[in-house]
Amino acid sequence: MLAPVDGAIKPITEVPDDTFAAKILGDGFAVTPATGRIVAPVSGKVTTVAQAKHAVGITTKGGLEVLVHIGVDTVQLGGAPFTMHVKEGDQVSAGDPIVDVDWATVKAAGKPTDVIVVFTNPAIIGDLSITATGAVATGSPIGSVTTK
Repeated sequence: MLAPVDGAIKPITEVPDDTFAAKILGDGFAVTPATGRIVAPVSGKVTTVAQAKHAVGITTKGGLEVLVHIGVDTVQLGGAPFTMHVKEGDQVSAGDPIVDVDWATVKAAGKPTDVIVVFTNPAIIGDLSITATGAVATGSPIGSVTTK
């Protein structure tokens, strides 16, 4: 599992959104971004690209569903700050660019910039281990997740 963006990694429980912080959608992690290029944290098939371009779903070969959610409440921005590099049905390798973000637009709208990675089908997770702390580089290994 790779860091989706340069920045500071933090537990999902510290995301400023109750749904993510309470792990209602699943466990995961977040990165406070330092750059605007977001890459795939895992390899798999792009199964969802949100209409507002603020989220991308990737399903791994092992069936793990991974949601990359860009910012908090950014659906309200109607896709304006996002430039997509993928579409539904694409195969991606971990580290491939999936979206570029204009963080100035997100910040101007008063939205938190956390890049959130959530594993949305927790029943198939055998082990989730986030080993990285502090600063992470785009595409660098940050931990592992295994399926049952």
